Amino acid sequence: MRSLRLTLTVFSLAIAFLLTACGSTASNPTPTPTTEARPTRTPRPAATEAAPTTAAPTVASGATTQPPATTPATGGATERPPIASTDIDLTALGNVQIEMKLDGVIKSEGQADEPIKITFLEIHLQNGDRSLTLESDSADGRRTRIVYLDIDDQMYQYFEDGNDRNCLSISDTDPFSGNMLTPDALIGNLNDAMLVERSVQMNGFTTDRYSFNLTEQTLGYQGQAQGEIWVSSNPAVVVRHIGELTGSLTDTVLEDSGELLPGALGNLRWEYNVTRLANTTTITLPELCAQQQAASADIPLPPNISNQVQMGSLISFETTASAADMATFYRAEMVARGWQAGESTQYGDTYQLSFSKDSRTATVNISTANNKTMVIILLEP
Repeated sequence: MRSLRLTLTVFSLAIAFLLTACGSTASNPTPTPTTEARPTRTPRPAATEAAPTTAAPTVASGATTQPPATTPATGGATERPPIASTDIDLTALGNVQIEMKLDGVIKSEGQADEPIKITFLEIHLQNGDRSLTLESDSADGRRTRIVYLDIDDQMYQYFEDGNDRNCLSISDTDPFSGNMLTPDALIGNLNDAMLVERSVQMNGFTTDRYSFNLTEQTLGYQGQAQGEIWVSSNPAVVVRHIGELTGSLTDTVLEDSGELLPGALGNLRWEYNVTRLANTTTITLPELCAQQQAASADIPLPPNISNQVQMGSLISFETTASAADMATFYRAEMVARGWQAGESTQYGDTYQLSFSKDSRTATVNISTANNKTMVIILLEP
């Protein structure tokens, strides 16, 4: 079991990072949170047997109502859950959605309370399309959203903060690598959870329900976590996971950096659900991304390019082809797509080519640096 003290410390730092990322510009993709290696936890007395009537902790709004018991657990409710991780390959489930809601507050000495409200929503479709949405609410009620989309093998990053919106079309990056901030990352694999009831229908799966109630106290820290977990054996999937973590830190030194953390009290509730989606489910681009894609539909891109980025009216990429080859490519391909060639200039390996079509203009800038050719295309209405 992961140390609760370290969990709360890592959690507060991870949330601070996420809030910073969600509140920044979208010029750089935000990395997907990944599960860290779990250190050996501090030994504690063996858990007592859980009663079948253990109540679920308070969770974020929208929680699925706990179903009534269908088959009571036997053997004194001492059975531990099978090995089933939230870090799994869901391909066999077809179209699937994974949602993680975090709601809580961090209270630090001498500082204003830091409320936490974050949602992670990941969708995987059988056709290969994917989306990952990170959404957070600030203390002043402002909502920030970052959406990563992989549609038809093209990656997009959409950013929304109040009235500020932008869309990036990107390549050579995969924000879906690793896994979301899961219950595993927060609290560990819950080896101490105990069976409460069998054959519970949850989120369209037949599951066994387990409960856990953990307490840990070490020098400078005390904390408690409680909650419930629903596990499907076929396939071996954590279908639902709810819980609450409360802990307090006195002056504590971080092992890696040596930084002294001020006294803090943290409370976190989480709700994690895996659900199947209809076979007809599709992922669509946000309107701004769709408009951007349509505006550049008649702009040719050569093969074997890298670091491709489009944001608004600007498209850029790199290639190992020569600047002269790129100039030849655009002179031919733009005209083939209905563009009319205009003025062009050349200074060594630097080119600027102008084209017009209807009321639009396109300026293609080509240059070389570090044995690579950079192409920047600016579109204007």
